[in-house]
Amino acid sequence: MDTKKAIFVCPRRYRFYIAAVVMCLGILIPSAFADNPGQKSGTVTNTGAGPVAPTQSVNTQVNPVTQAAVKLGILSSLKRINQVSTYLTANSRSGVLVSPAKNQPDQHLFSASFEILPPDNSTIYATASFFPNNDAVYNTVQYVNKSPKQLQKTVFKNLKKKSVLKKNIVVLDGGAVKVFLMPAGKGCVVIKKEVLR
Repeated sequence: MDTKKAIFVCPRRYRFYIAAVVMCLGILIPSAFADNPGQKSGTVTNTGAGPVAPTQSVNTQVNPVTQAAVKLGILSSLKRINQVSTYLTANSRSGVLVSPAKNQPDQHLFSASFEILPPDNSTIYATASFFPNNDAVYNTVQYVNKSPKQLQKTVFKNLKKKSVLKKNIVVLDGGAVKVFLMPAGKGCVVIKKEVLR
């Protein structure tokens, strides 16, 4: 991620924190094949094509996104911020852009956008939003060079087909995690979503 671009779009008073997060997140971040964060580890496994939210296990390390939130005065949802951002960035390289509220950031939505580069050299876009009541929502987006039908028969064979949103986008039910398969060229875009309450 270009640090100058990330800083340019942020208010001047947050530039230092954004730069620190962007530079610090050259650390390894989760692989696309981990447990679902909203459930206990081992109960629902990620079916590939991008990370899902973090596990319930407590991580004693504080990641750079959480550190930036503290410096910005965002304290009400720190545990959830650390849980989700640690999960999304585990075992991969990443860059991040944080978007705090200009006034009273602890009273408002805090959002982070990630570019995640897993060991398989694919690219995943993820966004996570955190609320003062400790609720959160995350999405991951990744292109896969397989058709939706191929993915349903292989990678997502354990997920139930729930519906089609309108015409082309298939919705798969993984319990807390919903997977959307959107045809794109010869493959498809895999979108995973989970709301954590």
